[in-house]
Amino acid sequence: MPNQQYQKCIDACLACATICNHCAVSCLEEKEVPNLTKCIRLDLECAVVCRASAELMTLNSVHSSGICGLCTTICDACAEECEKHSAMEHCKECAESCQVCAKEAFIIYQNSTNKYHDTDSSVTYQDECAILSRAAAELISLGSAWSMQISELNSNVCNTSADDFEKYINFLMKQSRSRSTLATDMYQKLMDQDKGKAEAYVTESKNKEQAIQQKENGKRRRRYVSALLAASMGRSAMDHIRSHVTTDVGGSSGLINTGTVITYKVD
Repeated sequence: MPNQQYQKCIDACLACATICNHCAVSCLEEKEVPNLTKCIRLDLECAVVCRASAELMTLNSVHSSGICGLCTTICDACAEECEKHSAMEHCKECAESCQVCAKEAFIIYQNSTNKYHDTDSSVTYQDECAILSRAAAELISLGSAWSMQISELNSNVCNTSADDFEKYINFLMKQSRSRSTLATDMYQKLMDQDKGKAEAYVTESKNKEQAIQQKENGKRRRRYVSALLAASMGRSAMDHIRSHVTTDVGGSSGLINTGTVITYKVD
């Protein structure tokens, strides 16, 4: 919220800007427009500066004093010119509004030498710079005699904004680097943990595979030994013996090179 010390001046500035625009349009609709060109120009200039003043005060800007000083000067000049055409209702109303605004703006100009300064944000500085840049551009486009004053104020504000913004950016960059380093360290620790878990898992898997392989090898060896035992026993053994039996003329059979003789009847 704007400082309450500014509120009356803000209201006066906004009202004055509105009435000045109305007066300028109304002057353009009068029959003797060439005689009202100075009044129209002052109306437009006054509206620009009143709006800028109100916006800066809304931001509690330290530069409110400077813009209100210019606002006082322009409002006085506009009121003086409009009073010359007070027979026209719009000029009469504009003169009265400008007088009220000049009075309130002068109070701020006198009393706000850093007294109401609450601005400490780089974002606010940028807003101030944007407000004054726009006002300066409008006054220059109107060929205003006050273009130099507001341009000087605009230059000071924007330079302050640039310096402060640079400090702010450097601060953010420093913070970002610090956070980036912290994030990288945390990430690396997590990566190392995951790597350790993965290696342990691989080792465990290899051990399991080796155990399974050893178990299978044991089964194969046992099956092989069982097969050998079976081959040396029972029917397999008899088949093996028959393949080595010889039969003689007398019907006697025997095992080669054994001396064992088996007698049987040949049908």
